[in-house]
Amino acid sequence: MNAKDAGQKTSLVGRRVGDDKESRSFLNEDGTIEITPVGGKTINPRLVLVALMLVIASFQLCATMLSPAIGDMAESFNTNAGVIGWSTTIFLAVAAALAIFFPPFADKIGRRNTLLISVGFMLLGTVIVLVTSSLVGLFIGRALQGFCGATFALGNLTLRAILDPKKFGFYVGLVAAINSGVAGIDTLLGGLLADAWGYKSIFVVILALEILALITVIRWVPETKVKSAQNMDWAGAVFLTGALWAFNMVLTFGFGTLGWSSPWTIGFAIVGVVCSVVFTMVEKRASHALIPLSELGQRETWAQVGTTFFTLASSFAVLMFLIPAFAQDSNAGFGLGSTVTALMYLMPFSLLGWMLAPVVGKVAPNVGYRLVLRAGLVGSLVVIVCILLFGFSNKWILCGLSFLMGATYTAMSNTTLNALGVLYASSRHPGVLPGLTSAAFNLGSGVGIGVMGSVIAAAAVSGDISSGYRQSLIIAIVLSGVALALSLFMPGRTSEHEKI
Repeated sequence: MNAKDAGQKTSLVGRRVGDDKESRSFLNEDGTIEITPVGGKTINPRLVLVALMLVIASFQLCATMLSPAIGDMAESFNTNAGVIGWSTTIFLAVAAALAIFFPPFADKIGRRNTLLISVGFMLLGTVIVLVTSSLVGLFIGRALQGFCGATFALGNLTLRAILDPKKFGFYVGLVAAINSGVAGIDTLLGGLLADAWGYKSIFVVILALEILALITVIRWVPETKVKSAQNMDWAGAVFLTGALWAFNMVLTFGFGTLGWSSPWTIGFAIVGVVCSVVFTMVEKRASHALIPLSELGQRETWAQVGTTFFTLASSFAVLMFLIPAFAQDSNAGFGLGSTVTALMYLMPFSLLGWMLAPVVGKVAPNVGYRLVLRAGLVGSLVVIVCILLFGFSNKWILCGLSFLMGATYTAMSNTTLNALGVLYASSRHPGVLPGLTSAAFNLGSGVGIGVMGSVIAAAAVSGDISSGYRQSLIIAIVLSGVALALSLFMPGRTSEHEKI
């Protein structure tokens, strides 16, 4: 596409365009996506970005804002950090499941409609958490909050539909910066609120943001749907989700208190294998397969999804769960309060990532998304090794190491993984790979936190909780190495506008 064509496409998103002056809908450049502005008004990409960022921020606050309040939540529910970690695992597991269902479903019914459904359930879950005083209520509320698990995929797909390719990387960088914290404000505010009024005050703030997000989506986000979208393969989605959930439980139980020989661990392993086999059989016979097996076997799919999963299971879990838990642990850690923990270990890296992610979004299309991703993965692996060797010996050393991961993980790895989930997507099934990538984000986060929480809980029972933190770091190092290895299988691709 030449410069003139690029300019024309950019103009399409700034005014009503169609086959005639009365048309409210128009097609994207390649004719595959139907775009309908709200009320027939002009599309303002910046306002669309603001609305999407509010939705994504609402979901992300549910994942990150509670990190400095782990101690307060454990005390309020008369339990330990490991059990509170389970509530986050449930939240992320549901998010992973819906990330598989919603993007291909949104291809059919529209991404804006799907966003509205997602935010509605997330809002309901927040209300339940606010009014409950039991662990069961907490788990139910957190599960409903996970209904926004496809937020990143839906947002990225919407941006890809309305933006010129040259601007896509920059916008994704802004969105990806929220993926690990809202510029550090979320964690700092979470710590301040938890110290002053308890963890429920955090959910009041989340609820207010969710309401604002709902309003802006209604007013500013255009509807985008695939023109020739196929019917939803519900059977395939159910069995794929069942397989992922089962293997999630296998990892969590295996590394945790039950162990690999537990009947529960073995049982979930069997369920996972059965669901995988049935999924394969269903996809072979389905007239409109959720994921054609030929695409599932391509490196664009399994290398992208695998790299995302193991990156989140290692780096995200270390940053958002392990380090805050250790910092607040009065027995094995530094015994810091929620606010100090947020200021030292959560806000700095989030703020650095927030500043660098848009820069990465501009640079990556020119030098190659894969190169930037691999550099970030190597950097994160080195930092986690350093944390194991001497990070837990001094609170300031740990602060510096976590800060560095704002560049290696938040800015470099997160931004590129979000973009690649869309860039590698099949033109026939544009919502599938972004959905799987979002599922890998959420499931990887949940597995990482669940495994580390189980390891720490098991160590606490044995009376040596310090070993639990060390073992968790060793697990994170292994998972980081796997992520790096899988990234080497990602295929390259070069076009006039971007280099993968």
